[in-house]
Amino acid sequence: MTFDALERALVELAATGELTREQIERIRERYLVELARPEDSIPPAHVAQEERNRRSLLGEIGGYVGGAFTLVATLIILGSTWSQLSHIGRIITLLALTLIFAAVALLLHRGEKTPVRARLVATLLSFAGISGAATAGVATPWQKALVAGIVGSIIVTIAYFGNRTSVGHISLFVFKIFATMAFLDAIKIYGGAIAALVLAAIAVAWFFYSQRGILHEEMLGFTIASGTAFVSAEIAFIGSSHIVGYLLFLATAVAGYLLYSRNRRWPFLVAAVAASTFGVGQLITTTLGGALGVSIGLLGAGLVLLGASTIILRTRRTTPS
Repeated sequence: MTFDALERALVELAATGELTREQIERIRERYLVELARPEDSIPPAHVAQEERNRRSLLGEIGGYVGGAFTLVATLIILGSTWSQLSHIGRIITLLALTLIFAAVALLLHRGEKTPVRARLVATLLSFAGISGAATAGVATPWQKALVAGIVGSIIVTIAYFGNRTSVGHISLFVFKIFATMAFLDAIKIYGGAIAALVLAAIAVAWFFYSQRGILHEEMLGFTIASGTAFVSAEIAFIGSSHIVGYLLFLATAVAGYLLYSRNRRWPFLVAAVAASTFGVGQLITTTLGGALGVSIGLLGAGLVLLGASTIILRTRRTTPS
């Protein structure tokens, strides 16, 4: 603001009685002091805040790198000495690593609550979940993957609800998927319709939990749910359960378009367009077969994509701002 503009504003405020003559004089004096301040002069409070932010960022990066180095170094050391350790020795080693990560995370969690600290705590607890899952897998004599998945899932679930961050959210999803796949493997289901339907159920549950606020990171939850729904249809199709795959593609497309029309969240739109495009393309390709089928399938997918783009643009144009 120039001095002339300031003067005009002060005159108007004085005319309306909102400012007294003394207040106007103090504003002029303060303005002239700030005007005379060198361009590179920064208030001490701002400098202190910038310094704290810089230290927080360096501390966060150091925590990530330190945790990753600790985990990788331990795995390397164990790789060279694993065969020499007894069964109890392996369990104790992995358990000690789990406790170290958990202890550091809990110490940080008890301090000042900041986003940087919360992300670092979530990362360390995710490492604790990994090493805890490995500990359980080594300790159990049966269904090692399933037991490891369950234990790791329990650890990261407790960690997430005690410290809700996007890092913990992703870790929670990964362990839930790992535990689910381990369970399906334990009951001899290696893909196809049942595995696809289970993944679709997880997608629906993740959407529900995100919408209801049980999972706080709503957009991330919607993104995970949309991606999982699309992947479930692909798994059914790859597993030769084409009918189930087409139905899941159709359900994903319809649900995605409906949800997008209501709240304009982009993950729903991406899932709907992807499901429509891939579903139509794969239907035509599978039905006709050969090079001609592939070409017509690509043509059909392209037409669906163009149609979806047209509908989306028309919808955005007619939506009141």
